[in-house]
Amino acid sequence: MKRSEPATRNQLISWFGFGLAAFALGATLALSLLPEWRTGEPQKPRFFRERYVQLARDAGFELTPGRPRVELATTSRILFMAYSVLGKTGASWLAGARTAVVAHASHGVRRQSSGNEEILDVSFSLDGRPVRINWRDPSASLFRPVDHAAFVRLGTTFAKLLLAPGESLGSAHARFTGPASMEQIELTGSHQEHLEVALGPPKIVSARRLPGSHQANLFGARLLQELAPTLLFLLLALAIGAAFLALLLRRRIGLVNGATLALITLAGADLRPLFELRTAGLFALVDVLEAAPGKALLVFVMWSVGESLLRAVDPDFTTSLDTLRLGRLGPRGGRALLLGFSAGAALAGLRLGLYSLAVIVPGVSPAAASLDLPVFDVTGSPIGAGIFLAAGVALTLALALRFLPVRWSRWATGVAALAAGYALSPFQFTSFSVELAVNAGIAGLLIWICRRHGLTALLTACVVSLLLPALLFSALHSLWMPGALAVTAGLTLAIVVLGLVGIARPEGIETGALPPPAFIRRLAEERRLRHEVDLLARMQVGLLPREMPRVDGWQIAARSVLAHEAGGDLYDFLRDEAGRLWIAAGDVAGHGYSCAVMQAMVKAGLVSLIEPGETPARVLTQLDRVLRTAGSEHSFTSLALLCLDPATGEALLANAGHPYPLVFADGRISEISLPGLPLGQGPVRRYEDRQVSLAPASVLLLCSDGLFEALDLRGNAYGFERAHEVLRVMGHRPPPEIVDALLNDCRRHLGAEEPPDDVTVVVIKRN
Repeated sequence: MKRSEPATRNQLISWFGFGLAAFALGATLALSLLPEWRTGEPQKPRFFRERYVQLARDAGFELTPGRPRVELATTSRILFMAYSVLGKTGASWLAGARTAVVAHASHGVRRQSSGNEEILDVSFSLDGRPVRINWRDPSASLFRPVDHAAFVRLGTTFAKLLLAPGESLGSAHARFTGPASMEQIELTGSHQEHLEVALGPPKIVSARRLPGSHQANLFGARLLQELAPTLLFLLLALAIGAAFLALLLRRRIGLVNGATLALITLAGADLRPLFELRTAGLFALVDVLEAAPGKALLVFVMWSVGESLLRAVDPDFTTSLDTLRLGRLGPRGGRALLLGFSAGAALAGLRLGLYSLAVIVPGVSPAAASLDLPVFDVTGSPIGAGIFLAAGVALTLALALRFLPVRWSRWATGVAALAAGYALSPFQFTSFSVELAVNAGIAGLLIWICRRHGLTALLTACVVSLLLPALLFSALHSLWMPGALAVTAGLTLAIVVLGLVGIARPEGIETGALPPPAFIRRLAEERRLRHEVDLLARMQVGLLPREMPRVDGWQIAARSVLAHEAGGDLYDFLRDEAGRLWIAAGDVAGHGYSCAVMQAMVKAGLVSLIEPGETPARVLTQLDRVLRTAGSEHSFTSLALLCLDPATGEALLANAGHPYPLVFADGRISEISLPGLPLGQGPVRRYEDRQVSLAPASVLLLCSDGLFEALDLRGNAYGFERAHEVLRVMGHRPPPEIVDALLNDCRRHLGAEEPPDDVTVVVIKRN
């Protein structure tokens, strides 16, 4: 991955100041334009607790011991409807109605008709009007009979409790019906709002006030707009899970940093609601997966896969997360933290600024709040959301770099930015094209940060971009959010302090030998072995003749096709002082360095042993003695050696365990059956010469066993009969065409299978 030159202290200060200035500008716009930031001072929590208790009693519930939990919350559904239905007046309406941020109260309740402990959630506008009531039964079961009429009565009760003075329920319009149903109810006396009542037996009954008339129900439109990214994300989640399992089974994945970030994601969430009431069966699993535990699991898988793929793509890839986790933070990690903080502050300002401008720019409006409230709840926190965003960006970049064709490498960042922006959607607007363009741009910026400054800077930028708005909002409402203010301020300060401490420490603290992850050591070993195999393959090719000998009255062709590893096939052509042509074709057993060394020894032995008075049998006998002195315990070599008189076509052949040569003459195929043991192992042996006469137009074929033993998908060997047939058909053609025909026929036989061994073909034809 491309790395920048280390930033100087002056550059760090400049970037830090720029980031804070950008955040200040975005915050100023938000405080001026965004309704969730123009809330004014809400009533005290005690006021809303009293309103909650009274409303619960009016609904016929008895409260369980304890006091209701009250917190400020944003409701994206109300914001989306306001902007979509009311247009550019939506922000003013939200500010006037004081519903961009609501006071959310929740507590355990019981109905007289049921002894179960249930949960009642009520959202109030900041001036105390109820705008949403939600009841759920955590112990509900799909297999337990339900009283549907009771659910309908409860929904009607909730609807009446949401009426303002002077209002009454009008006609109802069903959106969908069945065991689960939703209907829109007109409000007599109000032209700017309507009620939505949803029943989801056996678990949920909900009623809420929404801006606009019932005819302006745009929830389905927004659902369709979000459906494609959601489906894409689900497909990506399945692919990521498969990649995780594949990497895990192949032991090519690092889990430590992913597990650490997943634990941080969990630690930043408020998990108390998951344990306060016992949820039954399938609903319990759904609740857990939708809450912070499910997001932590995704973070673990996404970060582990993304970081591991990035490490695998770039052998020099390192991350200062390792040194930070091990307590060896130094200048590199400090710079990454400070640069990430600066980028995150700028992104936070950009986030607030873009949402603010969307309120006034024609043709586009926000589709969600500019920050999520409560800051820390059961679904997560700015820390967890930032980690999730960083994990998604890193994973998308890693997948693009790993799987896009090399010719597309220039476009990997753009493809990754578009995919990450579309799937993660950190910004939400009513205009899909604007939303996609903004998200792709933000994702591209985050990818640039990752490639330029590393994963630590990316992670810090994503977390800070969500942490700073939460800190500012908590400071503005410190009475309501003292805990959130303390945590967000502490985390912000900790990032800055760690960065300053890091750049003040000596370089050597993090440049010392850090043990790489185990899978990286395995990958390095695999790369080393692949490099060595490549060198061996080049060595093997280098031992083969560079060109065929030119002999009057004869045509010669040969080719050796390497398998996936460097093998031991060899062939050579030598001339002695008497003008005879010696042709050798052999196969050294095994693979690796010993095989390459033995090939070189065979070639050198032939050069030194071939003389005018020698015969192939005597040369093989002497070569066997040479190889025994240097061969390994299990090394042996098959070799067929032919001594040809080009003038007469007479030849002598000796064979040391190599496949029998084939002769094509007068349209017939014959084998020269000359048995003999391979060289280098076993009892001392002697070889004999066989007289061979090659008439005009005849062909001599030498093949390694890799041809005859090649197995197809069903385990069938290529065999001798098929080679006979090819030679019978092609024997009248020039030797290069015969070689091509045999190799192509073998390739067709293999199909999708890889050849298990090298295949060598040598053809000698007399004109």
